[in-house]
Amino acid sequence: MNIRKISKNFACAVVLAAIITSISLTGCKKAQTGSTGTPETTIAPISKAEELFSAGDKEYFVPFQDPNHSYCTLNDGLGTPVRDQGMGGCYAYAAVSSMQSNYLKRHGELIEINPIDLINRIYSTPDAKTGEKPEYTEEKFYPEVGPATDFGGDITRVTAALCADPLNGYLVEESNIFGSFNAPDKGFSSLTEDEVKAMIREYGAIDMTVNYRKGCKTMHGYHTQNYQNTDTDHVATIVGWDDDFPADGFVTPASRNGAWLVQNSFGEFWGNKGYYWVSYDMAIPSLCNCSVTKEYSSAISYGRFPEGFVLSSDVLEKMGKEMDSSKVSVEDLISSNDVVAASVYEKKGKIGAIGFWSSAANQPYTIEILDGEFGDVLATKSGSFKHLGYHTVVLDEPLSVKKFTVVIKTAGQGVFEGESKEARVATIYAKHAAHYEAKTEPGRSFIQVGTEWVDVTDPSIMFKLGLSDYPLAAGSKTPGDPCITVLFK
Repeated sequence: MNIRKISKNFACAVVLAAIITSISLTGCKKAQTGSTGTPETTIAPISKAEELFSAGDKEYFVPFQDPNHSYCTLNDGLGTPVRDQGMGGCYAYAAVSSMQSNYLKRHGELIEINPIDLINRIYSTPDAKTGEKPEYTEEKFYPEVGPATDFGGDITRVTAALCADPLNGYLVEESNIFGSFNAPDKGFSSLTEDEVKAMIREYGAIDMTVNYRKGCKTMHGYHTQNYQNTDTDHVATIVGWDDDFPADGFVTPASRNGAWLVQNSFGEFWGNKGYYWVSYDMAIPSLCNCSVTKEYSSAISYGRFPEGFVLSSDVLEKMGKEMDSSKVSVEDLISSNDVVAASVYEKKGKIGAIGFWSSAANQPYTIEILDGEFGDVLATKSGSFKHLGYHTVVLDEPLSVKKFTVVIKTAGQGVFEGESKEARVATIYAKHAAHYEAKTEPGRSFIQVGTEWVDVTDPSIMFKLGLSDYPLAAGSKTPGDPCITVLFK
């Protein structure tokens, strides 16, 4: 089932639908010309926030003077390189900044991951010289025009690019979708100012959606923004805050003092050496982060891109034939029947963790690892997560396997890769035709219907799932492979 056919307000689908609304199909072009798109423009990260503000009027305001009312990750040694994204790809640049900040906080090491490598794992585009279109050999998006770095994306696609294929030895460990700030209409959990601050202290820098072109101006030597709307076209990274930043330091004066310090991806000659101040008054439609790990040697996943989902029968009944999402709350979802999916793998090694997507905060899950094809239970874990998103669950002990089955049970909704389809992807200028390639094969992925395991390639699977009479599911033949990642020590 195509997630984009479902109402974007459906509470349990915010991890997909609402992110797509606020991030996925955005491109962003830096405000300057002559961009080279180099991955990195600072040799070393800023180590102290005061280094950013040589042009700031210190008689007007001095940042981070009161530790009880301000905080900056840079001052804690968590600074990351300022990068120059060029035309687009902001979502990948911001994700890498959050990965680096989080890894620094936990391990004291500044890792190197190139955002362009992630983008190229998401998109394949025509040859720049010949215009020849690539063959659909990999599961990814194939736009008909333009370089891959011109197209938008989101944290789900970054996670897909790095969940099962290590880059410089790193795999995604977790991608949290925290919620929204001052923008409760986007379908996310509405976060308080204190909650956002606590997340920055806990995780390091976190990513935010923003409209970078509106309401920006340099005031008293500080580059600032206070845009009073919820439309977005860009992703940037919050690295700190100061409650004492003056309310009149914006082209549109704020209702109160206070601002977030935000790292951008337009190079060090933009704003205050690549940073700027965003008023507490501004709406932030979505906040997220991504963390990586080097604890695993390899990984395998049949379904990487979370492009579809399957709903439990009781959730479908509450929604009705028109799939009216307003009839189902998050509380309804997490107390609903399980969606049970499984994939059979044949790979020798020691399993260290299992990765998968949750669709709502506190959604219950159970993992089972079975011997062979649906054999005896070798290991099991249950729980829930504080935030919706992608998570890896570490096994109590590494598990030696050759052929095995992983079963994931999640209340109300399970996340799948979807099926190949013609799609549209966007740059800052326009939307363009593209092809999304998803591959599955008989005998490897299944959904439990009653007591029966149904192959996701079974021609009757939509009927067996009770979806054949739902107009919004019309035309869908398969949910695709479940988004399950197996990580090996």
